[in-house]
Amino acid sequence: MKLADIVLSGELLKKLLLAVALGTALILAIEPNHTEGLPILAAFALWYAHLLFGAGIFLLGAALLQRLACPAPYTALVPALILPLPFALVSLVVDYGFGNAEDDIADATTAGALILDEITAVAPLAWALALMVIFLLRQPPDQPTLPEEPQGDAPVPPALPVLSTLIESAPAKLGDDIISLHASDHYVELVTTEGRALLTEQFGDCLEKLKELNGLQCHRSHWISLPHVASVSRKGSAYLCTMSNGEQVPVSRRRHVELRDRIGKTV
Repeated sequence: MKLADIVLSGELLKKLLLAVALGTALILAIEPNHTEGLPILAAFALWYAHLLFGAGIFLLGAALLQRLACPAPYTALVPALILPLPFALVSLVVDYGFGNAEDDIADATTAGALILDEITAVAPLAWALALMVIFLLRQPPDQPTLPEEPQGDAPVPPALPVLSTLIESAPAKLGDDIISLHASDHYVELVTTEGRALLTEQFGDCLEKLKELNGLQCHRSHWISLPHVASVSRKGSAYLCTMSNGEQVPVSRRRHVELRDRIGKTV
């Protein structure tokens, strides 16, 4: 709850003024002794200023604690706990300013006892006021952010085909981002960004199923995904292709020219 950011909000101010007005009307309906005998408008203005002062003190304390990087629960809890003290001081001014002090307060023997009695008397009202302000400050949960649609003619990367629809025996846990295939005896080793697995497929059948992908049979028993080619290097009279996962795949001399042309690397 970012209180400091909301204090200056015009929307919050409108809600707060309205809530304070409703709270003032509720207090006057109870007919408290503090403003007994005052004209209704004067009593309303007095209590309205009283509640508005308490709300302002609470907001000021919460904003200060947030500025000091106080943990979130305490930015509201601490001002609420100490709010009865300033609230009580204002109440004492109202009590004695209009000569309507309650008997138990008037009979207090010391200033400390007087203030303590008044704090006890106004604490429920002060905490109710703090809860009201916290309620007004609550924020709705964050809405999920939708992905931005591409603007203008920006290219949209093509979605990867679902691997299991191309090779039925491919485990779903390997995902759809293929790095390479390798013929191994009567099996085919499939390598993706998520792992590897041995498939009970014929290498030639796999090549036929993957022909729509951007790949190349770079060797008699190897197929590679061109987007995952990191580099191509020469080793004697042969060539090696280093893939994005760090593995090196042999490249035949006959396939080297096609590979070089398709990935745009000079080797």
